[in-house]
Amino acid sequence: MKSLPLVALIVLTSVCVLRADRPNVIFIVLDDVGLGWIPPYAQHLTPEQIEPEIAEKYRQNQGHQGAIDLQAHIKAASECMPELSKLSNNAAIFNRAFATAALCGPSRAGILTGSFQQSWGAYRNKDVDDFGIPADRVVLAEPLKAVGYRTGVVGKWHVAQQDFRYVEDAWVNDLGQELPVHEHYNGLWPQLSEALKETPWKTSSKPGQHPLDRGFDYYFGYNSYDDQDYNSRTLWEGHELYPPRPKGEFLTDLFNEKAVHFIDDALTDDQPFFLYYAPKTLHGGIRRPPEHYIEKFNTGNRFTDLYAGHLLALDDGIGKIMSTLRKHGEVNNTLFIFSADNGCTLYNVPPYNAPNRGGKGTGWLGGLNVPLIISQPGKVVVGVNDEIASLADIMPTVLETAGAEIPAGIDGKSLLPYLTGHTKEGPRDSLSIASIQSSRWSYCYEANGENNKQDAGQVPLYAWHLKGDDLLMLTTEVSPGLYQNLPDGYPAQTLLFNIREDRPQRVDAAPSYPEKVEALSGKIHEYLSEMEVPISSQQEDYRKLLKRTMP
Repeated sequence: MKSLPLVALIVLTSVCVLRADRPNVIFIVLDDVGLGWIPPYAQHLTPEQIEPEIAEKYRQNQGHQGAIDLQAHIKAASECMPELSKLSNNAAIFNRAFATAALCGPSRAGILTGSFQQSWGAYRNKDVDDFGIPADRVVLAEPLKAVGYRTGVVGKWHVAQQDFRYVEDAWVNDLGQELPVHEHYNGLWPQLSEALKETPWKTSSKPGQHPLDRGFDYYFGYNSYDDQDYNSRTLWEGHELYPPRPKGEFLTDLFNEKAVHFIDDALTDDQPFFLYYAPKTLHGGIRRPPEHYIEKFNTGNRFTDLYAGHLLALDDGIGKIMSTLRKHGEVNNTLFIFSADNGCTLYNVPPYNAPNRGGKGTGWLGGLNVPLIISQPGKVVVGVNDEIASLADIMPTVLETAGAEIPAGIDGKSLLPYLTGHTKEGPRDSLSIASIQSSRWSYCYEANGENNKQDAGQVPLYAWHLKGDDLLMLTTEVSPGLYQNLPDGYPAQTLLFNIREDRPQRVDAAPSYPEKVEALSGKIHEYLSEMEVPISSQQEDYRKLLKRTMP
């Protein structure tokens, strides 16, 4: 046997040390999927824990599709992701994990920066769509790439501005105008918008905010709130527009395939990897998935079976990912994290966000309380817990696991000491959040008004603070005329709930515990004082909350 040159031995040794010391990381973030539809949570539900308003609304909307048997719905939710269920049997499962906002854009910005995105004024989607993540914020992939990880994102980016060069090109070549583009488009936005439909502008990323400019080596996906389940024409691989997809190709299957290929390529090259997998699954209109994903389910309601089939399709990808890890002997050397950007949206498919109230776009628990499942065999302590966690905590957890530098000044706190059993408690005993309280994406309770598709820029803000079991939720007033059934608006609210005894948030305890309201209000004031004024709207509501909570 020939001896290796000294340089080759040094390189080989360094690679082996790198692989031994640095685990792979897979982080899956679902889109608009509620807690009640994730099997480790769903399996403990009863029909009584599903909001009666949700069940009734679903009967009204989808009763023509078949019976609404709540127990059958819970069974489907408990069985729709068998591969995830297997993983969860050897995982830490958090009951009290929270997104940093109940909307996809700001929530994902918080995830990817390990920060409360309110700290730069991002409270709603427009704040992220129009500005992206600030250039001075470190994105999760960047420190990982610096220590030798291969980094990839598959799926939804949605934290960047679109590439304005498409607008300039259409402005000149389609509308015959001269540069620069007028700030308000000279009243030509309808024509410009029509011209842009023929371009990939909608899912493009501004240079500097593109995933490949923010620490990722590989990108396959789209920079928008949504894409098509079939026949997509606006997917990107790296900086190149991907060829239009053939008729009948299911997007979840394609994303699963790209995720598996990324992992396989990295491990074949003996390189540790970080995969941020953000599938479209269940965002936007529900199209019929391939039949083999539907046939397992028989809830009695056709729409529910389609819904469950989409989750089974994603779960099929999780199974293929795990098979790839087993092929390379890397299961025990891979940290697996599973969550969602926010709660369930308008479909109201039971069990929805049970046992919580409300959904996407609101400050109710159903909008913010998300699944969080973390597994690494032999490393992560297994079991269900009630520790408070924020999705901002994922970034420092991953970076500490990888031996990468954690940026100074971020809001996230590493969960690693708790996950590995070095501490008995998590790093948080409290948490504050603020965002918009909108009925646009969620079920409309009587006090929230009828659904108004254009309410996002006018709705109230909420701010809340959770300490132990006590959750104080403050909202500003609903403006007169915003909703048809609230012509005079709705007053500001101060609500206190014990979320252990009253998870559905039905009993306001604020009148009975003024001292708790005062103490928790002070914590909200501290939090808001550290955040920035909203970028695009609700600035006055922010100031009202700040003043209202002043000691």
